[in-house]
Amino acid sequence: MDYLRALGIWFVFLVIAFSVGTVRESWLRPRIGEPRAHVVGTLIAITLMTLVIYAFVRQVHASCSMIDLTLIGLLWLLMTVAFEFGFFHYVMGKPWEALLADYDVSQGRIWVLVLATVFLAPILIGMTFKR
Repeated sequence: MDYLRALGIWFVFLVIAFSVGTVRESWLRPRIGEPRAHVVGTLIAITLMTLVIYAFVRQVHASCSMIDLTLIGLLWLLMTVAFEFGFFHYVMGKPWEALLADYDVSQGRIWVLVLATVFLAPILIGMTFKR
């Protein structure tokens, strides 16, 4: 299994996240408000990431095991969380409380679905190819 290619895919996720974030802040938020823009933006990001993951798994499924796909999902999950907290706190100066607030599902914050997607999608999609 080529883990370097999986690492490269994570950078595609980064481009997706920043692109969707830009659209959310500049176009969606002024029109539908922050709570709805957060949900719509998150769902768009999940959809695009799932399409990328599908294409990736379709390409590599013959050369990787379910363990490989699980490790790739774990790699993507850890990199996403590390980037989110590292970049947004240390580079953008966002306080820890604000970062942690994105995990509060009771307040309509569905960011955890992105994390679930990057971790579980390679496994679930891989299962469809391994039948």
